[in-house]
Amino acid sequence: MSRLRHTTLTLTELSQRVALPVTTVTEIVELGIVEPLERQPDWHFDEQVILILSRAARLHRDLGIDWNGVALALELLDEVESLRQETEQLRRRLARFV
Repeated sequence: MSRLRHTTLTLTELSQRVALPVTTVTEIVELGIVEPLERQPDWHFDEQVILILSRAARLHRDLGIDWNGVALALELLDEVESLRQETEQLRRRLARFV
């Protein structure tokens, strides 16, 4: 049976992958935008956080939003996506009755 390989990145590797300084990634973690899988002895991240950090960096760069604002924007965007999915599920259920 084959197992999926779970790749983790150190703080430095993650910083390099998203082209952000380590201090910036550290600030982003402290704001709760992303969470490390492990904190001891060093931070290690699931490589899926690359997508979140890339999205956060675009909001920061393109819209000039500070990191606190980015955290809020990402939370609101996630909520909007969740509501869209819920709306679509309700529409499908309603379609059965119409």
